[in-house]
Amino acid sequence: MSVAGIALTTACVAALAALYRREREAFRAQRRTLFDGCFAIFDHATLTQDDVAFPVLTGSYQGHSVRIEPLVDQVVFRQVPSLWLVVSVRRDLPVAGTFDLLARRANVEFWSQAGALPLHVRLPHEWPEHTSLKSDHQVSESLLGVLDPHVRELFSDPRSKELVVMPRGVRVVYQVQAADRSEYLVLRRATFRGAQVSVALLESLLERATTVCADLMRGGDHANA
Repeated sequence: MSVAGIALTTACVAALAALYRREREAFRAQRRTLFDGCFAIFDHATLTQDDVAFPVLTGSYQGHSVRIEPLVDQVVFRQVPSLWLVVSVRRDLPVAGTFDLLARRANVEFWSQAGALPLHVRLPHEWPEHTSLKSDHQVSESLLGVLDPHVRELFSDPRSKELVVMPRGVRVVYQVQAADRSEYLVLRRATFRGAQVSVALLESLLERATTVCADLMRGGDHANA
């Protein structure tokens, strides 16, 4: 190859590398805007981002330690991947075990601990039929009674996926967005165009989780559930 050819090849490689870096940085910056506008509802908040992943929001909400983690679920045989929002509220609760209510269980929820819980719990007849309830401890009627209004309200929204109650807190999993179907079917790439978590949505999920905590604390004796 001539000197001119080598120089041209080198220039092309450098240009492609620069284009790749710009596109990657733009992709990272776009994902970083996921929680734009939400910081005002927190006492304090910190945003962390690993490379081009969606950022994780941690902070304090009404005196509770919280973690808001986006999760991309793109198990290969799913038709369309989902962007889930995992809202965790840290609070020591008077419950003896872990309670996991999962909607539309497909046994591919790799991010859920429901599959590892040994006990299947019969649903109260008023609860949504598309949910399944598992635990690692006997569940009392009183605990189900405390959770009843929260379950009915939360799972009336088809995007609600999971409610977990643990001795160390409460977690809610909610679908923010489905991936662009056409792009995924052609390129097998999960793209969430314009993905954004609204203040109203995030605040409603945090209010639900913190209210579950408050109601369980008022219940008092559910540690023996």
